[in-house]
Order: sequence, then C-alpha cells, then structure tokens
Amino acid sequence: MRRVTLADAQRVRVGVNTMKSPRPTTNTQPGPDSFNVANIEHPKRRFSMNEGRFRLAFEKAPMGMAIVDLNHKLRRVNQSLCDALGYEPKELLGKNIIELNHPDDIKADTLVEQLFNGQISSYRLEKRFVTKRGDLAWLDLTGVLIRSDDDEPLYGLAMVEDVTNRRRAEEALRTSEERYRSFVVNSSEGIWRLEIEQPIDTTLPPDEQISLFYKYGYIAECNDAIARMHGHKRADDMVGVRFGQLKLATHPTNVQTMRKLISSGYRLLDLETEDFNGNGHIKYLSTNLIGIIINNKLLRIWGVQRDRTEQRSAELKLEYSLRQLRSLSAYLQSIREKERTELAREIHDTLGQSLTGVKIELSLLNKRLNSDKEFDVKTTSEKLEELTNTLDDTLGSVKALATELRPGVLDKFGLCAAIEWKCEEFERRFGIQCKCNLPTQELELRDELSTALFRILQEALMNVATHADAKVVTVDLMVDEQNVILVISDDGTGVTLDQLTAPTSLGLLGMRERAEVLNGSFVIEGKSKKGTRVTVRIPLVIRTEIKEEHE
Repeated sequence: MRRVTLADAQRVRVGVNTMKSPRPTTNTQPGPDSFNVANIEHPKRRFSMNEGRFRLAFEKAPMGMAIVDLNHKLRRVNQSLCDALGYEPKELLGKNIIELNHPDDIKADTLVEQLFNGQISSYRLEKRFVTKRGDLAWLDLTGVLIRSDDDEPLYGLAMVEDVTNRRRAEEALRTSEERYRSFVVNSSEGIWRLEIEQPIDTTLPPDEQISLFYKYGYIAECNDAIARMHGHKRADDMVGVRFGQLKLATHPTNVQTMRKLISSGYRLLDLETEDFNGNGHIKYLSTNLIGIIINNKLLRIWGVQRDRTEQRSAELKLEYSLRQLRSLSAYLQSIREKERTELAREIHDTLGQSLTGVKIELSLLNKRLNSDKEFDVKTTSEKLEELTNTLDDTLGSVKALATELRPGVLDKFGLCAAIEWKCEEFERRFGIQCKCNLPTQELELRDELSTALFRILQEALMNVATHADAKVVTVDLMVDEQNVILVISDDGTGVTLDQLTAPTSLGLLGMRERAEVLNGSFVIEGKSKKGTRVTVRIPLVIRTEIKEEHE
C-alpha cells in the first residue's frame, strides 16, 4: 500500500501510463467545499489520497491543472488554469472540457475519447481554447488517464501550459517571414545577401580586405531577379557560390566598387555601375550596398540592384537625339545663310548686271533723243531690241531663282508633275538617268505633305549626285488606303552604317524629321555596290495634334 504524493503527480505529468490507487485512510477526509478524488464513485471501490499534500501541489502548480471525470466534466481546477481561460473556479466546475475547445477543433479532437476508452494512456498537443471573453487561447495540453488497482479508468488529469504569447510570436514571425520571402522573391529588383565565412577585420588595408572578401564571401541568399541580371536563370544557380567565382567579381568596375564600399564605411547608395551580359552587351545597374559590421568585423553585406539598362539606353538615345537636333538646327541655319548668300550673289551678278546694263542703255538713248543731232531710227530700234533681249534674260533669271526657291509647278500642277519635272531637271543637270513611276491620276494631297515629299526627293537626289556614283535612279510614288509612299532607289555604291550614324549626316536627319513631324516614317537601306533605297511613308490623314501644332 502507498499514498499518492507530489512526486506521483509529477510522474503523471510526464506520461506515467498507470497509477495504482491509494488505499483509504482515516486521516485524509477533505473539507466540504472541495472536490476529493476519493469521493469519485466506482462500482467496485472508493479511493482516497492524502488530500492535503495533493491539494498543495495541485493548487500551487505554475501550470494549469484539472481533474476531469469520465463524462468530460471538470471536477477540480487550479488557479493557473482559471487565469489562462479567464474564468473563476466555480464557473469552470461542472463544465464539459470539450465545450471549451475552439469550435473548429471539437470534431477533429478524438484524443480525449481514445484516452478514456483506454486506446492510449496519455497524449500531448497544443490546441486552441476559447476564453470567457471569447478570445483565442493556445494551451499546451497533456492528458493522462488515472487507473485503479484493478486497471480500470477512474478520471483524467489534464495539465496545461499557456503558450498563447509564444504562438502569437511564432505566427507574427511566420507572417513576417512570408512577407519578406514574398517581397524578395517577387521583387523586380535584384536582392542578395553575402555572408562572410570568416569575419573580415575592417581595419585592414583595403586591398587585403578585398582579397579576404573574394576568398570567404559567398552568396547566401538572392532572388531570381538578381540571377537574371548576371546571366543565370534561377537564384539557385547563384546561392552558395563564392563571390570570387562569379563572373561579375572579376569585372574591373567591381574592384572599384569594392574600394568605394570600403572607403565609405561599407555603405553605398545609388551607385551607378556598368557590367556586361552573357552576349557581351553592356548593361547599367544602380546598386545599394550595406555591410553589417560588429566590433570592426564585417559579417555580411546586403545588396539591392536595379537594372537601369532600358532607362539608361533611353537616356543615351535622348542625349544623342538632342545633339543631333542641335546639329540639325545649326546645319539648317548654315543652309539658310548659304542660300541667302547664293541668292544675294545671283541677284547681284545676274539681275544687278542686267538691270544696270538696261539703265545705261536707256540713259544713252535718252541723251540721243534730247540732243540736237539728227535722230537715227534704225540705230534706236536696234538698241531697243537689245534692251528687250536683256530684259527677257533677266526675267528668265528671276524665274530660275523663284523655281530654285520653290517650284511653281508644285503649286500649280501638284506633286506628280513636280516630281516628273525634278527628275527631268536632275537628269539634264547631272547626266544620271532618272526614271519615275507615278500614279495615273493626280493626287489631292495636303500642301504640307506635298512639300515634305518634294523636299525629301530633292535631298535624296542631291545625295545620289554627290555620294552614290550611280548611273540610274528610280523614283516611285504610290498611295494605299492610308499612306502615301515615296521610294527613291539607285544602283550606286550603297550607303554604309557608318555613314548613316555619322554626326555629319544631317541631310538624312533632315529628311527623317520632315517625315516624322507628319507622323510618318523614314527608312534608308543600303547594300555595298548594290545601291541605296529610301522609303518614306506618311499617313494621308493628319492627326489632330499635329494639325494644331502646324496651325
């Protein structure tokens, strides 16, 4: 015969599968206001225990404890359990312990039945309970079945530890981790973490720090974005690789970056760097680097990189375009001044001389008429005929100047007639055969469209005469449902890529600008010794914003 002591209760907590019931004594009668496990009726016998010693261990236990009868009713509870669930002791007594479970867990929890049916001797799990206020409480529950000397179930002993705060902390940590992972994985920016196997002394010379970093630094974590930036498909291809083994580590700019990082105290923000992808094309990166240093020891480096290749390429193209526009503006200004100079010279040399000659002849004629000498009709008639011829030549020069400035045929007869005239004039002037294929019917085009196409034709034919060394030029004018298309092709040497991209190719830039200002396109193609082809395509219907801009 033995008594249940505090040590017995402790053994029950850790999972003793059976416990012999103590024999009744005359000194263990409980008070009338407490539940005595000896009072649990059983068909075969009544049990008793040292109520004083058990009560002390039960009530003073730092963990929640409860005695549950075979009908799942709470028959005795301690203060720790009441505190965990927010009830007073008298409110819990008589309650069904299953009713305290979270509603979603009642049907799923079959361990209590298995325990009381003798299928298991004990169990332990963390489960949800509902407090008196309706809040969620997580309890670490250990259930043990107490048996009689005859190995028959008497009651259950439940021991619980309130782990609500821990579970909340774990849930918060898990949520934070999920958010962090989601941010890193789904970020369009490259994110990586470099760990240092052997912390680096930041007081060492920079070159020695760089050497140690390449030796002991490795990629501990990164996302797919950073992997793609450096020529890999997935982050797994980079994780675990030493920094010194990566292609990016050997690039000269990365050594310079490491020097800047060290000199700045391992903190660099918005550093613009350049690298090369697997195809050898340059790419532009914006990098942020922060080193974690404790006690002058570099432990790790966090990095964020943003691929600015598209943005930087657009910026470079914009800068190039602005330079071209400035050059074009200067070129057009010089052309304008040149045209003015030539016009002034032509007026002075041709018109000025002709008109001066006419004035002199008229002055002489006037003197003869006013002199006392006999008037010679024949001589005067000859002089007047000479003056008429001189005036005819002067008028021809005026027409030539006007045509050079703007062909009158373009305004009077339209684009097709102007192109035909220009081709004939080009062939006569330069001796290069010029064929033209035009629509059978005259086109009704906007003035700005006709002017743009004619000026492009003028510039293209001048380029042929100056650079192409061609024998034949073909001009095609076509119209589809939406566009008017002008094609100028020759059989000359063919324009080269260097000529197309040369800063001095301002004539080509001027033609392109004329087309694009009307929402059109300008394409020039050349093959060595097979000639050059210029294709201009401009919409027939002008866009509203372009129309307003011109107006």
